[in-house]
Amino acid sequence: MLFGLAGFVTTADMRRWQALTADRDRTADLRAQLDSQRASQAMLAASASQPPTYAVDARHRMALSAFDSAGVLRSVESAQIPGAKVTSLEIDAESRRVQLELEVTGADVAAAYLLALNAGLDRPQWTLSRLQVLGGVESALISGQVP
Repeated sequence: MLFGLAGFVTTADMRRWQALTADRDRTADLRAQLDSQRASQAMLAASASQPPTYAVDARHRMALSAFDSAGVLRSVESAQIPGAKVTSLEIDAESRRVQLELEVTGADVAAAYLLALNAGLDRPQWTLSRLQVLGGVESALISGQVP
């Protein structure tokens, strides 16, 4: 009788064990599905918080197209001062800055060129950043912030 009772208890325990194992497997599968869904929702939320790539590119192109590079070139061409020769012109449309390097015969020529650039403006947008003599050649660096 003890053997039969032990066999009955063992069979019942085995059934419970199988049921618990099945429940544990189902729980693990559901947890994996939930983790997968949470990860996809987190990726979706992260991508929604960043502006789309085309919007950033469009904003950049709008800023570049709004920059008046033709006006900058007109200003540089209209400032004709004897003794001043433009050696380089760097335009950064994104930050709206212009750097103009000149070869000049003296500081008074650089100052006259600066005055010619700012002529007719309510507020001066051009400034003399540097005046130097290097190897017998005088050069001036003029910077401008274009509104």
